[in-house]
Amino acid sequence: MTVAQEDAPVQPVTRMVWRLTELPRPAGPHPRLAGLRVLLIGGEEDIAAGVERELKERGALVRREPEGPGPVDAIVDLTVGRAYDPDRAASAGVWRRALTETVTALRGAYDDWAAETAADRLCYLAVSYLGGGMGQHPRDGLEQPLGGIWAGLAKTLHREFPNVAARVVDIDLAASAELPGIVAAELGRRTGEIEVGYRDGRRYTLTPEDRPVAAPALTLGPEDTVLITGGGRGIGWELARSLAARHGVRVVVTGREPFPGGDEPWFGVDEAGWKAYEKQVWAGRAKGESPAVVRGRLARVRRLWELATHVTSARQEGLRIEYARCDFTDRAQVRGLIRREDALEGGRLAGVVHNAGVDTSARLPKKTDEEILRTVEVKIEGFLNVFEEVRHRDLKFFCSVGSLTGRLGGMVGQLEYAAANDGLARLGQWAARRAAFPVMTLAWPTWDRIGLIANFAATLRYMAAIDVADGLERWRAELLAGSEGEVTFVGPLGKAIDPGQAIGYPVVPALPGFATAFPKIFHLGEVTSYQPHARLTARVVLNPRDTPALGDFRIDGAPALPPSLLLENALRAAEWIVPEDFPALRAGALEEIVVPLALLRLDGPVIRLVREIRGFHEGHDWIVEVRYRHEGTADGPEASLRIVHETGAPRPPAPPRPDVQQTTTLRSGPPFLHWRGAVLPLSAWTVAPEGRLVAEVPRCLPADLWATPYVPGTVLPIAALENVVRRCTTQGDGLSVTADPLVLGRIAAHSAERGPTRVEGDPSLGVWRITDADSGDPVATVSGLSGPLGNTTE
Repeated sequence: MTVAQEDAPVQPVTRMVWRLTELPRPAGPHPRLAGLRVLLIGGEEDIAAGVERELKERGALVRREPEGPGPVDAIVDLTVGRAYDPDRAASAGVWRRALTETVTALRGAYDDWAAETAADRLCYLAVSYLGGGMGQHPRDGLEQPLGGIWAGLAKTLHREFPNVAARVVDIDLAASAELPGIVAAELGRRTGEIEVGYRDGRRYTLTPEDRPVAAPALTLGPEDTVLITGGGRGIGWELARSLAARHGVRVVVTGREPFPGGDEPWFGVDEAGWKAYEKQVWAGRAKGESPAVVRGRLARVRRLWELATHVTSARQEGLRIEYARCDFTDRAQVRGLIRREDALEGGRLAGVVHNAGVDTSARLPKKTDEEILRTVEVKIEGFLNVFEEVRHRDLKFFCSVGSLTGRLGGMVGQLEYAAANDGLARLGQWAARRAAFPVMTLAWPTWDRIGLIANFAATLRYMAAIDVADGLERWRAELLAGSEGEVTFVGPLGKAIDPGQAIGYPVVPALPGFATAFPKIFHLGEVTSYQPHARLTARVVLNPRDTPALGDFRIDGAPALPPSLLLENALRAAEWIVPEDFPALRAGALEEIVVPLALLRLDGPVIRLVREIRGFHEGHDWIVEVRYRHEGTADGPEASLRIVHETGAPRPPAPPRPDVQQTTTLRSGPPFLHWRGAVLPLSAWTVAPEGRLVAEVPRCLPADLWATPYVPGTVLPIAALENVVRRCTTQGDGLSVTADPLVLGRIAAHSAERGPTRVEGDPSLGVWRITDADSGDPVATVSGLSGPLGNTTE
């Protein structure tokens, strides 16, 4: 495996498959159904009528027509509720009608849903009929594979509507009588997996696991022919070259256009010649012809030029690569191509790679229904047409080229592209049960500057790209292994993951980038409102069962949250609000930290906080303000701080220190603040010859801080900060008394804590330096904090 820097655009990928995992079933109908305005679309009439009755009995306001009066809070989409029959003409158009109905409903709700900032109002629920196991169940029941189209759409809906809670419910068609109760239980749920299935009274989701490819089970040689749909350009062409060069196979690549003639002015020219041709076209632009028209014409000619260049150069190299014209959405053309292959002597069709695809990257209002249907059609109808023509043949493999947009959701503007790719993967599972040869779908991330992506830099916000050479080796290994089912190649998640996506998938350590992504997900809380790049409000619940430090730190004898853990939560929460261009940010400092002690104390079974964060530019810096208050209170104690993400440019003068109203408290009994030291290590302070205070502080391991199945790494030096706070609140012989609220000055972060730290402080100046105990590298600096905190009287 190749190794790359953490911020490199190309990163190693992990081969992952998705297995069924059982989930607990909801206790009953969701309480939010009462008064919920629901638009019900799709499905068979008997199924739709049953769902409508159930929702109305639970108090929902249900209608069937998208153009009805007033807005809707939810769309229940019953999609294509009839078993798919490839031999029945009516099945061919059923997904088009259903998807058009879905798109129409989303268009009608678009303005209202896109403007919504509350995260607890809107929901979309789609139903698929893949057997109750999202196509992964080993037994029967996968009657309608086209439901995968809506699964991919639902998983990408958060890109159009950040505050819509989307859910895909998969069932067995034979158990459709249970669907009304299932919809009532799932509709309105804000947390948990986005994709769930019901079968035999159990509820499932899909969980990723890393699994190596199997050993080679077949061979390819000169007697074999591999057909690659749409393989004249992009990654399809790279695979064609690889197979022809490494195995000597004959490869047939295809496209919708006729092969260019040699009399074209651009035929046979190199890249410099193509640039010269472009200049000629622009210079000869007809009067009144728009630049968009010229760019479109040049894009089409560019595709033909690349095709001609690829095929002619391969022939010159002696590679057996041929071009055939075929539109795979046309069944007659596909049948003709396969019959022509049958007529050839001395060879056999050994494998098919369905690679054809188109993508129009734009938000829903900027696309026509025809563009949306075309994107899905190329993937779905193309697959069905070629599979039905070869299903009874003795192939070595049938491989579909999918995308992680189908499995994990797509980028902004890829609603139907994600739908097409998830539909393709489910079709592959359906087809594997009807063919004697292995059928696989390989779901790839973005290839390094190859493929349909128009803006490569923008794709890196979502996930790192895969190296082309590495990907081709992996691809050949899958073909030779005769892999089956859906195989995904996952790289580290990018910065553009949003709250709706984060909570919709099981996050396990096997996922690449887990150590970076999981801490911000862990500290997210339950989002109640969200405005991308600007604001996020969430409920944060802390309990002693999951947070051992709540018993390690005490205020007036009551368990309390250590101040450093509140700051850690704030710093992680700030990672969700970033500028629109997703620049590389580094949290350089926490400033103006004000923490009321009453906010930290555990006065009931749990601490319930409301956390509000707001991001904005201040000069050259990106500032995130974080505030906490107790849930259910409007005028109670409030903690606040500013997190400064520095860009390296000169900073404007720091804002004035906040005027904080403190209270002086007299204590004569138990210590006001007390650290037991069982979780957060306590260190003794010594006086250096020059008068500085010094402490050697062991690292507090994350597994000691959180008693949860997976624990997040920490970005702040928790133990060192707690020891500084403790030292600055100590008076006399260990008596710890301070003013309320705590004003903790400024914390500048330099590097991550990796081990024990050394703290050196000058209380007279209020400066404390935290360094790595082994290397001496700076970790953090605390300034403006001297003890005792505030003007405290013993």
